[in-house]
Amino acid sequence: MRKLQKRICTFLFVLVLIGMIACSKAGGDLILGMDGQEIVITKSMYADIEKSVNVDEEEDYDLPLDYLFYDNGAKVVENIEITDGEVTYSFAWDEIAEGTFWRNTRKIEINDEEYIIDRIDVHTGGFEEEVDHSITDIPYLTAEALHVEFGERSSGFELPGSEVEHVVWIFLDGFGYEQFQTASTEGLIPILSNLGTFYPAYTIFPPKTSTVTAALLSGLDSTENGVWVSGIRNIEVPNIIEAITGAGMKMLIVEGSSTPFNYPNAEITLSGDRDGNGSTDDNVYTNAEAALTEGIPELFMVHFHGIDDVGHTYAPYSEEWEEKVAEVDEFVGKLLELLPERTLVVIFPDHGMHRITGDSELGNHGSLILDDMGIYIILFEK
Repeated sequence: MRKLQKRICTFLFVLVLIGMIACSKAGGDLILGMDGQEIVITKSMYADIEKSVNVDEEEDYDLPLDYLFYDNGAKVVENIEITDGEVTYSFAWDEIAEGTFWRNTRKIEINDEEYIIDRIDVHTGGFEEEVDHSITDIPYLTAEALHVEFGERSSGFELPGSEVEHVVWIFLDGFGYEQFQTASTEGLIPILSNLGTFYPAYTIFPPKTSTVTAALLSGLDSTENGVWVSGIRNIEVPNIIEAITGAGMKMLIVEGSSTPFNYPNAEITLSGDRDGNGSTDDNVYTNAEAALTEGIPELFMVHFHGIDDVGHTYAPYSEEWEEKVAEVDEFVGKLLELLPERTLVVIFPDHGMHRITGDSELGNHGSLILDDMGIYIILFEK
């Protein structure tokens, strides 16, 4: 009897010991290697990122591993290597990004397979040339052009030589740098390809319309403005619309069927798909044309959604996508003809898009890959 009790106690002790070792292994610090630097990622650092992203504590939010990389300075990731003890696994980031999640400090999931790792090495990428600009530069540029006080930093752009009375934002949803270059090479965008000065730039993470819009309005990165996840619609920090309207000026926004974000103090025109052709872009153009006929405000934003919509449904570079890109290029050209002199035009996307193979949703965005993060800013003075 005593031998049996002793064996049971020993067995239970071993189980507890195994559990303690497993918990210790899963919960220890993680070494992050990035661009020649080693960073120790602790439990508290993981908890801080998780808390800032999971705005609804009642819901379980999958935390993409991109958040760890972006929080430590990566804008684009090429590949990663993870080390579990003495075993190292290598992955191309664009092949796993959408299926990779951070479960706790050292536990990650890649395409439904879990790993408890000691170290992760990140090889960053991006544009071949040095890029100085970001989507967050646009509100500062706008304030400088209209002589409105906003923030304390410079946009980094050289202002037009003549006095500017109006700024027009033309927002090309989902038409990122890589997509622009392809469309330009194929002759799909003769107007946009030969317009003003073209600046490569990066968007913010996550590259989604609502989060990028918050950065566009605030001039702050998603790590700074409180909007680090889709689903938040209000901004709690100073923004360019309040600066414009506070200076006695007007901002008018022409949108599609709905707004991706709340625009405080701006006048908004929703266009919808009135003719039932499956797109809001023609109605956006019509409403923008009508607004310009009535008189352009100091800040005017026109948001074309169609390239992003078609990219999700048919994939970027598909025949349907090419037709939509060419159509939007024509709309932009017509709008530019209607603008008065002394107008600074700022053309930009919020993000790009990558192709998904073998999925019903053939285009997507939201990862630290160049297709999603690479954008541009075109400046044109009328």
